[in-house]
Amino acid sequence: MRKLLSLMVLSLFTAALAQNVIINPQGIVVNPEPSFEVDVRLNRDGATPSYQIGENISISTTVSADSWVYLFNVRSDGEVVQILPNELDEEGRNNYLRAGQTKTFPPPGARYSFAVSGPTGLDKVIAVASRNQLSTSTLASFTQGEQMFTSNIGESGFASALSIIVQPLPQGDWVTDTAHFWVGSPPARPTTGTLRVESSPSGAAAYVDGDFIGYTPVNYTAAGGSYNLRVEASGYETFSQRVTIRNGETTGITASLSEVRRTGTVSFRSSPNRADVYVDGVYLGTTPLNNETFEAGRHTARFELAGHDPATVSFTVNPNSRQTVTGNLQAQEGSLRIRANVGGAQVFLNGVHQGTIPSGSGILDLTGLNPGTYELTVVATGFTTHTSTVRINAGSTAEVRVQQSRR
Repeated sequence: MRKLLSLMVLSLFTAALAQNVIINPQGIVVNPEPSFEVDVRLNRDGATPSYQIGENISISTTVSADSWVYLFNVRSDGEVVQILPNELDEEGRNNYLRAGQTKTFPPPGARYSFAVSGPTGLDKVIAVASRNQLSTSTLASFTQGEQMFTSNIGESGFASALSIIVQPLPQGDWVTDTAHFWVGSPPARPTTGTLRVESSPSGAAAYVDGDFIGYTPVNYTAAGGSYNLRVEASGYETFSQRVTIRNGETTGITASLSEVRRTGTVSFRSSPNRADVYVDGVYLGTTPLNNETFEAGRHTARFELAGHDPATVSFTVNPNSRQTVTGNLQAQEGSLRIRANVGGAQVFLNGVHQGTIPSGSGILDLTGLNPGTYELTVVATGFTTHTSTVRINAGSTAEVRVQQSRR
């Protein structure tokens, strides 16, 4: 059976890494982004209390949301004991907890106790809480002992098998917590230290010697020594640093991540040429403009030229892209008011008939004229012909007085 379990551990280890199940020398970190919490604690104070072989121990767990709770004792020799659920009594068989509820093993008034057994070393109690009921039989062939289930798959095998169980679940629907205790006396000197990794912004992926350890902020415990720390986040430069972990100490590292500039280049053209160009309200110059750099994203260009209506063009810059943005400007129109003394006179601009001077008011308004210089001719039978040059400007009205006399 031990050979079979070893083969299973080897085949499952890669899956553990893909499912955010991280094997840490001080415990197992699972799912760094849950939507609720589970807490596991022992009946003796201290971060890592000590129990002598034969002493009674009790374990309590509390959840912040309704969930199914599973407790496992991962022993220093690789044996895994499923503490909850168990077949010892009805309390042990019922592992569904309401939000804020605490369950203790053994339960108060139980006719049995849970005694610490050898070998000496560092033991772990791992709590797994899930909004969905789990089948722990997939934790690598648990074989039923008397009234509790045990296995010799070891910590790595446990983490690997657990990753497969939670794989179908939404990431926010499960969470773990770990408590540690020494069986026998702890080492005279600490054998591990802790690396506390934070980042700005938080939520970055942290790696130690190439192994994923969780999302910042995250604690990583290992034997004292030098390690390569790498912190990565999408859209930011990678942070890398050689760090030293000292036994019995916590080393804090804050990775300040610099945002990666994702830019593209844009050239600007206009018709007619020499238009002023503004992008997102900032003046760039006059067309033609070449190879202006912009951050990736959506932008708005505005083209302005005297005597023309402004043109607005929206464009999107993709990283490492090149493009040309063109603004087509429409010439603004002008108008002409003619005040004449002869009703019925015929009006021509550049030889083209434009209308007749109305009797009474003697005013003829001509609109929709392109800017420019025109030759104005006014003709009336029996009266002298009027000829003059008139300048039409965009957006304004020119006025001409025509005085014709009889022949």
